[in-house]
Amino acid sequence: MKRVLIVDDSPTIRKFLGYVLRRRDYATEEAEDGLDAMEKLSNYEIDLVIVDLNMPNMDGISFVKSLRSSYYNLDLPVIMLTTTSDRELQEEAYGAGINMFLTKPVRPNVLLDNIESLLGGGP
Repeated sequence: MKRVLIVDDSPTIRKFLGYVLRRRDYATEEAEDGLDAMEKLSNYEIDLVIVDLNMPNMDGISFVKSLRSSYYNLDLPVIMLTTTSDRELQEEAYGAGINMFLTKPVRPNVLLDNIESLLGGGP
């Protein structure tokens, strides 16, 4: 079973995404910001990360830069899911190392299709 780390400061978003993913048989872990996510990555084997852009303590771009600085996380797929559609921020996020940029609200089937394309199949 593939495990997805959901990194978002909104408990509502984390619960919604967790619900959508678990219905498709993904295991999930949740983190409330980038710092919490870094800790979770050291405790769990994660197959994909969904991260918000704007969070306290460590934002999404800083998290991805930190993630990519580790040899072990170079190939870990990362989807940035955020409310902003600012082109400059998208470019900065891709430059930091994300694999995909999606804007909220996202339809569950669109999110799941994109996850499956990054993981090379389903859970």
